[in-house]
Amino acid sequence: MLEQINYKVLLYIFIVLMVGAFPTESIAQSKESIVPINAENLPVYNADRLALGNRLFHERKLSSNGDLSCASCHNLEKYAADGRDFSLDNAGKPLDYNTPSIQYASLNYYLNWLGNIESLTLQIDHIIHSPRELNSNWLSIIQRLNQINDYKGLFVKAGYAEINQESITDALVTFERSLVQPSRFDEYLLGNKNSINEQEVRGYELFKEYGCVSCHQGINIGGNMRQTFGVIQRYYDDENILKTRDLGYYNLSGYADDKFLFRVPSLRNVAQTAPYFHDASAKTLTTAIEVMFKFQIGMKPSQQDVEDITAFLKTLDAVR
Repeated sequence: MLEQINYKVLLYIFIVLMVGAFPTESIAQSKESIVPINAENLPVYNADRLALGNRLFHERKLSSNGDLSCASCHNLEKYAADGRDFSLDNAGKPLDYNTPSIQYASLNYYLNWLGNIESLTLQIDHIIHSPRELNSNWLSIIQRLNQINDYKGLFVKAGYAEINQESITDALVTFERSLVQPSRFDEYLLGNKNSINEQEVRGYELFKEYGCVSCHQGINIGGNMRQTFGVIQRYYDDENILKTRDLGYYNLSGYADDKFLFRVPSLRNVAQTAPYFHDASAKTLTTAIEVMFKFQIGMKPSQQDVEDITAFLKTLDAVR
């Protein structure tokens, strides 16, 4: 018991240091490491531009074979994920990584599981050209959209002079930014102490006490750093079961220290977007929490602690 308490003290010190590494006015004012989304401060977007962005998000003509759209992997009815272990590529085969929700992607500092893309604009360009995803190019897309009768009028109505790479990208980015919504937990941080119940509050306190906020902090409760998957012990015990994807950022950098390094995911909507981790190896939220305790913290939580933290994480769902 004493060893466990000492370990928590060390974690607390680490949290304090980490929060100090991300000085923002909101954190300083609230004395919390999680920054709330305030509905009153969300941008108001042009309705015609949002309508165009929404249509483009569902437009299969963006793909070379006409089979895929952004919504194929990011189903808005499923909190902008798709519920699969791995989304299907343009040949109907599973992609390498589990598809994360993009509802709050605009709040991330890093995008993709490897954290190798730094803006929605670059992300869209990446997906457009990806051989296994949309497998297209801007010239072809512009030609196809110009051949659809009403698109020219929709672009003009949305305030764009023409259909080009910049206007298509801007409409998509605007739509994706508009998906950001507050949660019950945001309301709690902003002063509504009745928005979450006692168990959910207890779960949040445990989330901080165990050090989860050292990686899952900021306005997106993650998404702003890379971290090793398997800090305390390796997640993959057998080298033979490793797949290329499991090596993480090492696949891009080639540096041994980058093995198993991944972007820390946002926890917003986490209760609604199973399965979890880059390899979809955790099928339930409970399993994901237990894995994090074992491999990232090096502790075995009580059943009650798991239930309380689960209750807290469910408060992070977007309010619909």
